Amino acid sequence: MPILDFATFRSHFDKIVQKEVTSWEAVGFIAPGGTVYAFGTDSKVISTIFESISAPIIQQIAKQFEYVVESSPQTIYPDFTLSPEPIVLSGPHSRRIAIDIKTTYRKLTAQMLVKKFNYTLGSYTSFLRSPAAKKNIRYPYAEYSDHWVIGFLYTRREGVPAKVYHKPDPSKILCPYHDVEYFIQEKFKIVGTSPGSGNTTNIGSFATSDIDDLRQGKGPFSEHGKEVCDNYWRHYGRTAKDRKYSTIQEFLAWLKKPEGS
Repeated sequence: MPILDFATFRSHFDKIVQKEVTSWEAVGFIAPGGTVYAFGTDSKVISTIFESISAPIIQQIAKQFEYVVESSPQTIYPDFTLSPEPIVLSGPHSRRIAIDIKTTYRKLTAQMLVKKFNYTLGSYTSFLRSPAAKKNIRYPYAEYSDHWVIGFLYTRREGVPAKVYHKPDPSKILCPYHDVEYFIQEKFKIVGTSPGSGNTTNIGSFATSDIDDLRQGKGPFSEHGKEVCDNYWRHYGRTAKDRKYSTIQEFLAWLKKPEGS
């Protein structure tokens, strides 16, 4: 069986995009009669567009390397599960691969510079704490050997409404976003040390204003590895008062303390 490792997947994905994806832009949904339902700037819908364009690329790569692809409902991790056929749950490069699609848009400063942005990368209070559990995840976390993220960054085109067009010329309908860029990276290499947003229990990626930082995997856990990253978030307090650490250095020091201290 051919081995599908991260570098191979990323290389193949990039090549297919260069050859087959003429644009990441879409303007709406088309009905059988020719009516177009333009979706405006709704970020959830735009995220679905990127996932829909990525899906056949992932399918194409998986087929070449003899993997079966399964997609998940919206609230179930990951967006895509790649499993070798037949499935073997032990040994190198033989377990399942999780691929998540993440999306955000640029925000600019008064000087028209890109503000720092980040992505939410899933809850740290569910399956990560119970690797054998099946809640909110397609298969138990312990069955996945790899976790990869395909992240999209775009600029919103303000003022483009959600609207119905009856038998229009699609070329004359304005796309609600532009300047699309993407990265593909191993999840632990983009994970940050604080939650993704507000009071949620979502892991956040590290904040940056340069998407190349994500392409290169310059996150704080890159030099420590996936196991340290998983353990950091597995023991991260659910609320601020429960937290014993907020940096990797504090976490490593906490690990050395006697249990219960």
